Amino acid sequence: MITPGFVWKVITIPITALKTFLQYFTVGTVYQRTSHEFKSSLWKNIHLAIECHLAGNLHKVDVQTFVYRPVSEVFKQFENNPMVAGLNNFGKKLEERSYWIVQNEAEGPEKEDVIVYLHGGGYLLNIFESQFVTFIAFYYSLPEETRKKTSILIVDYSLTLHDHIYPTQLWETLRAYNELLSNGYKNIHLVGDSAGTHLALSVSRYISYPEESAKQFALFPQFDFNFSRQPFPQPKSLVLISPWVEPCTAPVEPTKHGVDTTGDLGARDTLMGDYYTGDLDREVINNFLTFTNTNFDEHWAKVDPINNGNTLVIEGEREILRDSVEEFLQIINKNGKVDYQVDKGGIHAGMVYVEALDYLGDSGAKRALAGDFEDKFSYNTISKFYAERI
Repeated sequence: MITPGFVWKVITIPITALKTFLQYFTVGTVYQRTSHEFKSSLWKNIHLAIECHLAGNLHKVDVQTFVYRPVSEVFKQFENNPMVAGLNNFGKKLEERSYWIVQNEAEGPEKEDVIVYLHGGGYLLNIFESQFVTFIAFYYSLPEETRKKTSILIVDYSLTLHDHIYPTQLWETLRAYNELLSNGYKNIHLVGDSAGTHLALSVSRYISYPEESAKQFALFPQFDFNFSRQPFPQPKSLVLISPWVEPCTAPVEPTKHGVDTTGDLGARDTLMGDYYTGDLDREVINNFLTFTNTNFDEHWAKVDPINNGNTLVIEGEREILRDSVEEFLQIINKNGKVDYQVDKGGIHAGMVYVEALDYLGDSGAKRALAGDFEDKFSYNTISKFYAERI
């Protein structure tokens, strides 16, 4: 049975929409006043206001009833999208839980780069429409020469919604990584938003610290961590969009920067982190859970992309989680090689929640196909990052 709190949220959606409508044409919404993305789009303002209204304190029964969609339905939704026509092997499975957005196969896997996208949603939510369209459209934001030798894979990891707790998601992502290597791919890039960044960092630590990993995951004999291609090569790069680095710690408000975080979509509670850990001892799994409780010398010094200039971190100026991101950066950026970018007026995972909205539907697809990414902070920042490395 759905919770009364969520029922109330649904019932009061019209009030949120009306309030946003009135603000838009009078004093301006908080989004409109802080970010250029919202200045001329009433729909974006209402869309984000409703998302924020529904977010937070999400219970499994509510997500299962109102939100969850299997990835097969999401792929089916995009079958006839104009952007998909040029994507080789769109929707083809690599292995049980990973699918190609595009597999180029132009020069052979050993010469091509694969961007592996790990979606956010607190390990609770499935990949949703705007996340999905984010990386379909992103492919067209890459320079043509880069695009020709780039493939994009998504991992549809199991969710805590269905009681799959740590380390299920890590194991499934490593299984996909292993399969890429088995197919001849050598240049693997990890990109994630929110919880997807937590997963990307966990994968990187697993690969970089094999002795610690062996000890940690021996505690979970139900998972076979003896992958055929080990030892794994490290990811060629990391792109971390609004990192979620302490899932079981509630953010402190106001933030140290004193910015207005109204309307931000970052988690203000620990419910999703609690789902992720279940009844596990958090001290035992700390080094793969709360990254602000780690240190550089013991936990990140061996992670190559962090220390060789191949890590990009993007966060929004108005994020509720900004303090934790900056605390984490203080830990990992000892060598000063991490590229850190702040989206002015931006909110949590703005690339997937805000920028990608302009590429939905046929008109949005045409815009992406035309290479129109003007004023798209995250798209352009990440595209430039990859163009310099692929």
